[in-house]
Amino acid sequence: MAVTMLQDWCRWMGVNARRGLLILGIPEDCDEAEFQESLEAALWPMGHFTVLGKVFREEDNATAALVELDREVNYALVPREIPGTGGPWNVVFVPRCSGEEFLGRVLHFLEQQGQTVESVAGALGLGLRRVCWLRSVSQAIQPWVETVRYQRLGLFSGRDQPAPGEESFEAWLDHTTDMLHVWQGVSERERRRRLIEGLRGTALQLVHGLLAENPARTAQDCLAALIQVFGDNESQATIRVKCLTAQQRSGERLSTFVLRLEVLLQKAIEKGALARASADHVRLRQVLTRANLIEPLDEALRKLRMVGRPPTFLEMLGLVRESEAWEASLAGSVRAPAEEGAGAPADAQADARMGSASDASPGGPGCGPESLAQAEEQEAEEPVLEGLKDIPEESGNEDGAGETGHPESAPAE
Repeated sequence: MAVTMLQDWCRWMGVNARRGLLILGIPEDCDEAEFQESLEAALWPMGHFTVLGKVFREEDNATAALVELDREVNYALVPREIPGTGGPWNVVFVPRCSGEEFLGRVLHFLEQQGQTVESVAGALGLGLRRVCWLRSVSQAIQPWVETVRYQRLGLFSGRDQPAPGEESFEAWLDHTTDMLHVWQGVSERERRRRLIEGLRGTALQLVHGLLAENPARTAQDCLAALIQVFGDNESQATIRVKCLTAQQRSGERLSTFVLRLEVLLQKAIEKGALARASADHVRLRQVLTRANLIEPLDEALRKLRMVGRPPTFLEMLGLVRESEAWEASLAGSVRAPAEEGAGAPADAQADARMGSASDASPGGPGCGPESLAQAEEQEAEEPVLEGLKDIPEESGNEDGAGETGHPESAPAE
């Protein structure tokens, strides 16, 4: 954790950690003059400062710097980021309530152990007057501890370029991780509320979706999901390959595959690995070549591809779900007669067998192959996907006429 690094570094240097700042993300090729100029422009409201040292961090592929202020950090003035070469540099400082955190932890520990201030005082051999004094003090300071412990998070929306008043994911994550650690004595419901309070836009929608799916998710679970979506460091080439090689897994519903593919597509677009204008074309190609489709859906999608009208994500999802619903109803209609026959009384089954024997005579109304074939032809003529009626017929171009709906290797880019 960045705060731990700051505290350890200050301890090694013999510096008060409350007067220290850790600057992360400084490019290795940033010269000293440019570095000092950026610091002065951002930290001048904090007063005089001294750069105590720098170190290269391999995990960030960037330099970190320790800065000492001539006074304790002013939380109203300290910036979370410093504009500089290679993008904003993250500023790390000891959270405001580190001292009060200890007191809160003591009270929380006593609660977990089923102990009270009075019982601890009694075990220490303190008199009645001191016990009463300790109890009054603990009752008086508890609301104050909770108030000081609560520090609003910064704002994060998931945008590539944060809007005014918002933070980059790295800066927001660092502060949020520290505060979740500080809020250990707070109820889980309140921790989730405070986390959501710092979210906007796509990030807020993601957490709302997670909690709607499972209201028991903890704040730490929600933060882990945000890290998974917004915190990956995959290169453009890596995310592009993942997107273009994604295929439907064994036993995976087609609609689930389409949703999973969409996440990869959006990541690729955000990383600049794919152009937004090509998303519908890539989605259609991946579904046709990397998924198992029933014939009516496969035919309809190929018609759309032939006329150059790829469906949007919502249109694709609608067609897929309509296809799945039709498959489910067809399977139900096939199972129903079999279950009825299996559950019929023995006498009824015997009568049915006698009737079948008599109907099997020449000219009788039996269920021979001819009647079965007629039933199948009639069933096949029924409409399958109502949402595909308006798709135009194929033109004279026969490209792709021999393609199938089974997975195959993706076309070369």
